[in-house]
Amino acid sequence: MDETLVKKLSSKSTGWIKEGRESGYKRYKGSDVPKWKRLSLKDFTLPDYKGYSRLSITPGNADVKDIMDTGMQDDVKDIIDSGLAFGVDDKFVSMVDSFFNTGVVIRLKKDKEGKSPVIIRYPSDGDLILDQNVIIAEPFTTARIVIDYDTLSSKNSFHDGVTRVLAKEGSRVELTVLQRLSDSSYNFNSVLGILEDDAVINWSVIEMGSRNSAVNYTTYMRGQGSENRAKGAFLLDGDRRLDLSFKVNHLAPNTTSDIDIRGALKDNSYSIFRGDLDMKHGAKGAKGNESESVTLLDKTVRSDAIPALKCADDDVEAGHAASCGELDKNVLFYMMSRGLSYDDARMMLVEAGFNPVIDALPDDGLKNDMRDIIKRRLIGSEND
Repeated sequence: MDETLVKKLSSKSTGWIKEGRESGYKRYKGSDVPKWKRLSLKDFTLPDYKGYSRLSITPGNADVKDIMDTGMQDDVKDIIDSGLAFGVDDKFVSMVDSFFNTGVVIRLKKDKEGKSPVIIRYPSDGDLILDQNVIIAEPFTTARIVIDYDTLSSKNSFHDGVTRVLAKEGSRVELTVLQRLSDSSYNFNSVLGILEDDAVINWSVIEMGSRNSAVNYTTYMRGQGSENRAKGAFLLDGDRRLDLSFKVNHLAPNTTSDIDIRGALKDNSYSIFRGDLDMKHGAKGAKGNESESVTLLDKTVRSDAIPALKCADDDVEAGHAASCGELDKNVLFYMMSRGLSYDDARMMLVEAGFNPVIDALPDDGLKNDMRDIIKRRLIGSEND
């Protein structure tokens, strides 16, 4: 992907889309592909560009438009050009800003209140998905949003996504990002949240697919009384690798954050969790907590946790916890004594840890899909 391509794409665009591609390319050209050992990117090369046409939108209680059809919208441009640091790496963020081939703009408005969830689906059949998503919650609005990266086949897919969320005063955004791409795929996802006074953003993160996945959620809590909570679940088997990171910037007084991640590792899989709670000067009364709990299903897996707390004010509370270990053999024995097989007992225990995240999905079909994946990974693949 080069300057000729970005000029070609820009020539088909107007307004902020054209300007955003051109400014994004300056950053893209000036940065290198990272050589992460943790994700085995030593011999990795970026894919060739191609279009994407499988986007599916269920608008629910919001105004949702294909990002290519949004025209001149200054507030969208301002969010994309905010200059805030976030993402798995600027190479991948700027790649989307330059070459995105799909995406949506979601607007939450007062006259659109309701319980129907917004569901955005990006299915893949060996596709290149470069999605640019912008979510704007007007004051005192609320919505539940699901972004689903699904697979239609076992073909190798490449996903690089950027989602930016602006939660204005008193608004509430419940965003679930579900990743279940094929076993040989690459997944890079960068999510940014900006909160104004008394706004709430809750992340739900479900990582069940791809061979190599790097995911980052960064939040800027600009408004006093704002809240940001994250719940996550991941199940890795085979040689899958996951780099999952969160950074919460407490910038205003009386802000609250909480990160709670549950995972399970099988075969030769590897996960790394990084949580960074940064209590900036002026964030008096801020409270933050982060925790990760990982179940090790085989002795050949590896789990790393790197929590970090930064406090620049003396009137804040912050804590962290991380644990990993095998399933309790006594509990397994008890469940098997009640007639369950070893595989069924193990599956039930793993699923129990994931239930808070799965049960929060606003669609019964998605809940069933997640439980089917867990069963297939823990039982089906062993019995095939």
